[in-house]
Amino acid sequence: MPDRLSKETTEATPKAERYEQELSRSLGLWGNVALCVAAITPAVGVFAIAPILLNMAGTGAVWALMIAGILGLSMAACYGELGSAYPIAGGDYSIVARTLGNAAGFVSLIFTGPVCAFLIPAVVALTIATYLNVVIPLDARWVGAAVIAVGTVVAILGVRLSARLVGLLLAVELLVVMFVTALGFVKTQHPLAEVLTPTVFGPHGGQPLAVGALLAAVAVAAFTYNGFQGALLFSEETSGGGRNIARSVFISLAVAVSFGVIPVLGGLLGARSLAEFTTSATPWQQFLTDTGGESFNTIVSLGIALAVTNGVMALTPYFARVIYSSGRDMMWPTPISRALAKVHPRFETPWVATLVIGVAGVILILTTDVEAMATVIGTVIALEMILVALSAIVGRVRFPGLVRPYRMPLWPAAPVSAIALAIVVLVEQSRTDQLTAVGIVVVSLLYYACYLRSRRATHMKMLDPAESD
Repeated sequence: MPDRLSKETTEATPKAERYEQELSRSLGLWGNVALCVAAITPAVGVFAIAPILLNMAGTGAVWALMIAGILGLSMAACYGELGSAYPIAGGDYSIVARTLGNAAGFVSLIFTGPVCAFLIPAVVALTIATYLNVVIPLDARWVGAAVIAVGTVVAILGVRLSARLVGLLLAVELLVVMFVTALGFVKTQHPLAEVLTPTVFGPHGGQPLAVGALLAAVAVAAFTYNGFQGALLFSEETSGGGRNIARSVFISLAVAVSFGVIPVLGGLLGARSLAEFTTSATPWQQFLTDTGGESFNTIVSLGIALAVTNGVMALTPYFARVIYSSGRDMMWPTPISRALAKVHPRFETPWVATLVIGVAGVILILTTDVEAMATVIGTVIALEMILVALSAIVGRVRFPGLVRPYRMPLWPAAPVSAIALAIVVLVEQSRTDQLTAVGIVVVSLLYYACYLRSRRATHMKMLDPAESD
């Protein structure tokens, strides 16, 4: 196997200091891609997050999605290079800690672990009842909790089973999105120039979208694509070496952007009224009813509900790998870390970490207002992008001999542009979201300083990647 570490690091780190290969290496490139795209959940982006974007930015939602796609491309270059060099299940934090230091790595863990891992599945699951309600009124919280519970069980039963089931439902999901998109283009009622003119609508009609409002919407749009970097989380279960990790990152992003921009554009083109479509809390149901009537809306809404359910099921194993890796790296008190690092002897899955994701999601969705946290997630993701992009710059400088199966072209153009755009987006976020993100960083650094730093001999162990087959 080609060594993924620099010569200096390899000589200093004996083979015994590598992670053991405990997870089942049973994913190929397309299995990895299926899990990543399902975790991105195009249906959630279109039918759950796009309405928020439309309310925020009007017809400028299309531009917010395109700008977020450019940001995503820059980040994909960073993730592709770093993920191919460090194929470790922890993903972001494993890379950030190795390049920027343990303190920054722990902040990254909190971002991609507890914050996103507990909140995102809950936020997504809440939207399912909206589309089921066309048949029977249901409590959104209990429906979401039930879906999270089912997804947790499936994730524990095995990564290959998850990939197959998620892949099957993903095909249905993409077909539903494509069908709704096609309706918009077939039933076009507005010229393209009108739709592409960034306009927000209020009581006094339409007015040009302010640049600040557009950039604020970009953070939410970036949330739409979040998940393409999931290839890194499944790297210890993917065959084919580091290049397959990089390929999966780029393929997943391409699918996400395509199924983000084009459906929203189609919906705007086919909307009866741009003002009504962009200000409605349920624009797609309005669109479907206008296009084919109530029965048509009912049938397609049920397909949308199934598609969103698939996304929740994919998010559970996705985030469980972060929590599992944090336990293996002894980020928490010893009993907790050892429990989180347990791998099921039969299914070869991180069953305790998966269970934690499921239980936390159920508790949150039943007891808190998780919908209000959607914009905070966008702010946290922007901060995480800065950490990863910095890692892509510092890593080249600190470890020039590190073997990188994929090397981004025109370095450091991609990470520099990603940092600049992420900072601009952050500046335009609400003060509440900014302060919440700062609070998360402060609490993370306090935990690191008070607990982890003095226990470096036994905690926050950062070993080398396990040798692949």
